[in-house]
Amino acid sequence: MSVQRPDRHVPPAGAEWTEPVRELDRVRVLLPVMGDDDLTVPAGATGTVVAVYTDGAAFEVEFTEPFDTLATIDAAAVRLVERAVR
Repeated sequence: MSVQRPDRHVPPAGAEWTEPVRELDRVRVLLPVMGDDDLTVPAGATGTVVAVYTDGAAFEVEFTEPFDTLATIDAAAVRLVERAVR
């Protein structure tokens, strides 16, 4: 008999997070953003929050796909997709 543990780090289908985004959370960008090295990260790309600015008004996000870059992104332009394990 296998025991299935609910995954508390991913919201149920169709649900959205109501808690603030924190460092090491995974987020998805809602529109294209310019990375620090002048590469454009496409809408839909996911990355890891490495810094939170002004109480969550903006985030520094590290992307590894489609290329490695950092981007400073306004909070309105991201959605939380996975909560970091603490």
